[in-house]
Parts: sequence; structure tokens; C-alpha cells
Amino acid sequence: MKNFIIIVCVWFAAMSCAPPPPPDTSAFDEGVAKFNVNVEIVDATFNLFENGDLDGMIANYADDLIWSPPNTSDSLSKEVLAEGMRGWHAEFENFTFRDRQYYPGVSEGDYIPDGGVRVYGVWDFTHKATGKVLSQKYYAVLQCNDEGKIVADLEWFDQGGIFDQVEE
Repeated sequence: MKNFIIIVCVWFAAMSCAPPPPPDTSAFDEGVAKFNVNVEIVDATFNLFENGDLDGMIANYADDLIWSPPNTSDSLSKEVLAEGMRGWHAEFENFTFRDRQYYPGVSEGDYIPDGGVRVYGVWDFTHKATGKVLSQKYYAVLQCNDEGKIVADLEWFDQGGIFDQVEE
């Protein structure tokens, strides 16, 4: 019996020193892989806006898009997004989105990459009527579906500050 107790104690001691099993990284790796695909879609969408290809840009959005621009807390449609982007191009030109930084979105609670894209950057553009060159910091959170279309676009920037710059 004494030998059995010693064997059990040695076994427990050995097991407590063993490293824990590796975490399941499949969900993490899958989220990072989705992010890498989606960041290309998002980046291309910004490039299309910069280049004035609004039809190409809008084609990157799903028909059931949820768009939340900075001037509202409502969820707006793809059609309203298209109208808004045409409005920006009607009033401004020479769009450049510089200092782009892309980070993965994460799931709530466990903070595992979920394929979402968070983007920071600075928009530079010229007001057509006054010729003033303007600059605006920008942040957005975007989600894409499995078909490679943007299904959610939540944006934050100081829209009023843009028009304050025009009036200066």
C-alpha cells in the first residue's frame, strides 16, 4: 500500500508540472484569416471612393447594408449611402485617405478576431467652391459577409468640423 501511495503522489506531482495543453487556436486563426481577406475589400473600397468610382465602391456593399454615419444614430440603407457618397463628391474633390491603419475586430467577451475591420486614418480633400484644402481624422468599424460584401459600416468623424474649416 505504501508503494501505491508513493506512485500516486509521484504521478500527481508529475502531472502538476506538465505544461497545460495548447489553447484551441482554430477560432483565432479563422478570424485572422477572415480579417486579412476583408481588409483587402475595405481598402479597395476606400481606393474606389478616392478615385471617384462610386459605382464600383457601392458594388462592394451588400444590399442589406447597415450604414451608420457620424451625423446620425440611425441605421441607414445602401441607397442612402450611395446618395451620401455622391453628395461628398459633388461638394469636394481630390480625396486622399492617408495614414490608414487596419486592425481586426474582435468578438465581445472573448476578444477573438471575428473578421471585422477597424480602420483609422485621415481624409484630405478640397472644397470645390472655395478651393480650401481640408483634413479630417476618421474611424470606422466594418463587417463583411461570406460573399465579400460589406454588411455593416459604422463611421465616426467630426462632420461639423469639416464645415467649420470651410467657413474659416
